Amino acid sequence: MKNRIEWVDAAKALGITLVVYGHVILGIHDANIWENTINYQFQHSVVYTMHMPLFFFLSGLFAKKWVIRNPKIAISQKIRSLIYPYFIWGFIQAGIMQIFSKNTNNGQGITNALQLPFIPYAQFWFLYDLFWIFIIYYVLKHILKITDKILLLGGTVLFIISPLLDFWESSRIAYYAIFFIVGTTIVNNISLLNRINMYVKVTIFLVLNIVYFLLVMRKQELLLVNFMSIFVAAIGIIIIIAIASRTHIAWIDYIGRNSIVIYVAHIIFTAGTRILLLKIGIINVPIHIIIGLIIGMVAPIIMQKIAQKIKISRYIFQE
Repeated sequence: MKNRIEWVDAAKALGITLVVYGHVILGIHDANIWENTINYQFQHSVVYTMHMPLFFFLSGLFAKKWVIRNPKIAISQKIRSLIYPYFIWGFIQAGIMQIFSKNTNNGQGITNALQLPFIPYAQFWFLYDLFWIFIIYYVLKHILKITDKILLLGGTVLFIISPLLDFWESSRIAYYAIFFIVGTTIVNNISLLNRINMYVKVTIFLVLNIVYFLLVMRKQELLLVNFMSIFVAAIGIIIIIAIASRTHIAWIDYIGRNSIVIYVAHIIFTAGTRILLLKIGIINVPIHIIIGLIIGMVAPIIMQKIAQKIKISRYIFQE
């Protein structure tokens, strides 16, 4: 099994690939290129129930070491790594989307940027909500000395009631906190997850995703669907861990180490690719997916390299 740093990098690489893929298929669906077929709906369901819980879980793996730092160092680190790119790229993307608003799907623009202190938009919600989860965790663990068991219990309760919360970011924070907390508590026993046979994992993954999808399609009770999603996300995370722990490819680890760069910038490039392909008359779904995914993964890395060359990388990526 690979060492822990390499394993996490590989998992981040797989996770960011799912993020970009999810936004590519969502974009071509919203642009009426891909109709609302069962195929699209199932792919959307599989990707969106797994990819963000994975990133909250991975963030939790490092929280144990972070939480022992003094408040000034701990909080300033999260401001640099989460809040700074949140605002910088929130404004950059909003400005670009404002310029091309006639061609985009959802009309994002400067109004969204001005609301960033209180209301995240697009993919940036993750940075915003993760920051507050880190802060809450710090208060509970470092200051109030709450035990892991109590945190797990509280996280579970928040997860269950998350669909009932409708103010600020409370619903999303309550939903994703449990994945973060599990990451903080399982960090020293992560190898146990790899003891389950891969074929068993894949079978459980497929069965749970099909059951979950049918529940959603039949518009079952929201609390039931929400409760079911934690199991779907959990098995998805376990499979990602299994694949990542067996992946020995340097460029995959490189993608993982730069996943934040791809995360903050990919939508600019995937949206631009979709618009360009439509302008030249290409409406083939597989072509949009393949080209959109490649551009969404590669272009942010190229942009980062250019930024490093002209010495502005530390201003836009905090490197």
